[in-house]
Amino acid sequence: MIKCEYKEILKLSSLNYSPMVMPELAKRRTKMWKVFLVFASLALLSCKAAASDFMLPEAWQGETQDSTITISYSDLDYVLDSAVLMSGPPSRKKSKASSSTVSTRLKNNYNTLTTNAGNRVMFEEFKRKPEMAAVVSTIRASLESVPGEIPLNSLSKKEQIAFWLNLYNVVVIDEINKIYPKKDLEDFVTGKDGLLTRKLVNAGGVQLSLNDIQYGVLQQKYPDDVLVIYGLYQGYIGSPSIRKYAYTGANLNRSLQFNANDFINTNRGTYPNGKTFRVAGFYQRNASYFPDFAADLRNHLREYLRDDEIPLLDEAQTLVADINDWTVTDIYGTSRNYGGGAATNEAALLGAFAQGQTLPGSEEVANLELMASAVQAKSVTYGRFSADQVQKLKEMKFNHENRGGVVTVTDLTEAEKAKKSETGQNNDKSGQ
Repeated sequence: MIKCEYKEILKLSSLNYSPMVMPELAKRRTKMWKVFLVFASLALLSCKAAASDFMLPEAWQGETQDSTITISYSDLDYVLDSAVLMSGPPSRKKSKASSSTVSTRLKNNYNTLTTNAGNRVMFEEFKRKPEMAAVVSTIRASLESVPGEIPLNSLSKKEQIAFWLNLYNVVVIDEINKIYPKKDLEDFVTGKDGLLTRKLVNAGGVQLSLNDIQYGVLQQKYPDDVLVIYGLYQGYIGSPSIRKYAYTGANLNRSLQFNANDFINTNRGTYPNGKTFRVAGFYQRNASYFPDFAADLRNHLREYLRDDEIPLLDEAQTLVADINDWTVTDIYGTSRNYGGGAATNEAALLGAFAQGQTLPGSEEVANLELMASAVQAKSVTYGRFSADQVQKLKEMKFNHENRGGVVTVTDLTEAEKAKKSETGQNNDKSGQ
């Protein structure tokens, strides 16, 4: 994967050299700037090319606009509702600096600008109870089997996007469970053979990386849907939040808009800083969604930025994509308890979450042990579809395998079913 670096481009674009003051220096730097722009343009073209390398299987191409086929995520809803702690409304408030406790001078190190931003996952509980982490793995396997059970192009556009976002996010949680309590995820996520580039996903027999899902599937099919990036949870504070429920075709738009608003209006997404407007490195890493990076990103941010901060964005001379917090989005399992006693014991606090008790500023979280039963029904073939849909899907799959080509099927509405039934009765003369 080619990594696009825009930070230096944005910085250089704001510098002015006066030929009247330093003519030779201005000429040299102007020449350097032109050469730099050429290489930057080539890098951008390379990034765009890399984003479209993945070839979509035939059954994944297109969609059925009026399809009423939906995928059930009740098991994933249960897990997310149990394991995700909401962070509350977006805020610019900084965290207090870490302080040492009684009997020690040691204290935890974290970014006070961003540490409180974004929803959290109870990775601590998954680590403590491996059988609960296994539930996530089971859901992952079930979702991976869906493209083998149904031609994805028989779903609507929104239903397809929701499916890919859910699969992406479950894979991220499942993979972090394997390396937790690792705190800094930068190398794990972006390194060579990292989380995003390894072929970790077997979607109906097709081996995919998470980058393949984002760029080869989602961006290739829906290049103008920038909001999709806010549904891609990557496990660290500087990425968009995981939701407390699964994405569906019905909730997709409002959920992505909510996540965009949350990300942009917290310090991990943007931060006004005088003549410089700081933005997340996440945008730099997703620059292919913003062809004219600075201009397109400014326009995008204006749509969701607080009204009182839009003038700060407009007045800023430079955008700098330098906000990064690679800390895993756990609750406190990677924060060491230096000199703590019973009142600050992590196990006691975690137990309060797991047993459904409420801590200040949190929502109730159900006991994770209840997940297992909710997952069982989804682990069987076609377990995510209704009985009527299963029959239709099996017929579609049979026809697709025996006839070839792309199968496009629109599920009947209740009114259409009733009309068809009535027509069938009128045409059936055998009982007369």
